[in-house]
Amino acid sequence: MIYFQVTTARSAYKEPSRRSHTSMFSRTKERRAELILLTALAMNVLEGSIRKWVIVSQGNPLNHIAYFSKDIIFAMLLFLPAGAVAIPALDVFRRWLLPGCFLLGFGALLSSTHDFNPVGAVLTLRAVILLPLIAFYAVPRISRINGISLQSVACLLGILTIVNFALGAYQNSLPVDHILNRYAADTTEITAVTSGIRATGTFSYITGLTIIATMGVWAGLTLISISRNLWYQIFGMAVIASGFGCGLVSVSRSPIIAGAGIVIIWILSPAAISLVNLRSLIGGVLFVILLVSFDLNTTFSRLQEGLIERHETSEDSMEVRAFGQLDEALQALYTAPIGIGLGTEQIGGNYYKSGVMQFTTYENQLPRLVLETGIAGLVGFLLVCTGALLALQTAKRDAVSRSQKSILLATQLMSLPIFYMNIVFNHTASAFIWIIFTVVLSATYFKKDNKIEGLSGKD
Repeated sequence: MIYFQVTTARSAYKEPSRRSHTSMFSRTKERRAELILLTALAMNVLEGSIRKWVIVSQGNPLNHIAYFSKDIIFAMLLFLPAGAVAIPALDVFRRWLLPGCFLLGFGALLSSTHDFNPVGAVLTLRAVILLPLIAFYAVPRISRINGISLQSVACLLGILTIVNFALGAYQNSLPVDHILNRYAADTTEITAVTSGIRATGTFSYITGLTIIATMGVWAGLTLISISRNLWYQIFGMAVIASGFGCGLVSVSRSPIIAGAGIVIIWILSPAAISLVNLRSLIGGVLFVILLVSFDLNTTFSRLQEGLIERHETSEDSMEVRAFGQLDEALQALYTAPIGIGLGTEQIGGNYYKSGVMQFTTYENQLPRLVLETGIAGLVGFLLVCTGALLALQTAKRDAVSRSQKSILLATQLMSLPIFYMNIVFNHTASAFIWIIFTVVLSATYFKKDNKIEGLSGKD
């Protein structure tokens, strides 16, 4: 009898299975990876305000730590265990990334024989080699734990975009000498037009708001693609509107044109059209009602006047702003085919060397890259960017749901103008692109029997 009772008791106890342990461990790693990515994105937005309001002193070593904080956090993904996960999109990226990095390194080495700015060199190599390599090695580490919640990433970026738009609209109406309109580097002059200030938001510089304008459009489209929930779709529309608002308060034409192009092409795509239903139409109507109810249409109209004024008074045309850098790149290739010095075109490098925030030779990205890395570096940069876009295209081809296809398309459309405009010399843009590239590739790749929040193959 005693033996029977003991046996029964032992049989009633079930030791936790190895599968449950593995599942729990996987969820822990997934949360850790997601926390790393969300923190890196948040710091990419907030490090400017930390340097601007908390550290203050430009000479404080903590200022440099804050500047690179997003990269340091992003690189922490490399400490996650790697897995043998076959990702066709990543194989495509590798075939373009490795020769691209080799050419960039070779071009940088040749250019350094003429001149070398150590701080500027670190910034350039970070943007064109280090961050793409981190993204390449991070994707399989996240994919092996079933990816990351894109909804969480899009929500975070959406909230940050709305906050930046609200702050930017407020700053736009403040006097030039108001404390909120001070840059992180107090040597930089505040720019104003008749309708208001070129707002800085929580970033250090105007370019921060132009970048988050495009990121906001991407986040809004991602939210609309992922969730069939009515309120999430309205939230996504609000984020897109705030993205355009960030572009308006920066009084810059490029994010408005880029954002409009992204939205129009995305809406006309088969993947997006297939997602439209009655709930989407109701959400659109409710969003317009909310926009008018809070009188935000008046705010957008006022901000639009500033953009129109700048366009009419600008010394260069839209064609020159959009395509002028191609002619400048040819000029730079003719005058300096192997470059004139690595890091010499970085504004941060110039500030470190002379204490003045200024361009060296050109304002646009491509000619500056030629002067830093020569023709070899330019070709290498084009290979890396092409590889990233083709990797997203491969992932889109292999996607198992309409939501995935529409998100991957939105990521391609968002990446293209930023690659072209200024990813090398804008530390915010380069961090955003490669973090989101990592998030999207790892979150949209999974086997058909896996389930990821908002991205199952059933939608």
